Amino acid sequence: MIERTVLEIAQHRFWAWQRRSAPTPRSQLRETDQLLGAVEECRLRDITLVPTHIWRRIVHLLGQLDGKYTEKLGIDRSVERSAEVLFEAQEDLMLAARSRWRGRAGNIVPLFRGR
Repeated sequence: MIERTVLEIAQHRFWAWQRRSAPTPRSQLRETDQLLGAVEECRLRDITLVPTHIWRRIVHLLGQLDGKYTEKLGIDRSVERSAEVLFEAQEDLMLAARSRWRGRAGNIVPLFRGR
């Protein structure tokens, strides 16, 4: 009995962790903001190719979203192309985050009684 309870608690903790760490449009939108900031920093410093550690994060993020973004990006590590694809992904993420937020129905309390 105690073993079963311990296993159920462990399973519950695992799924709670999974829900917290799952990527949401909102968290992915924050990451695109950070990556665009890093790409703009490269542009300001006249760096023509995105550094490898930033490039990996870009490819990982775009891989989570949709196959069309990784296809558009290809193997081109240029700052201009990376920024362009990140802006497109950011636009779609904004729409997804907004539709997800508006999709939640609130508890509506009527102000006046119907007659």
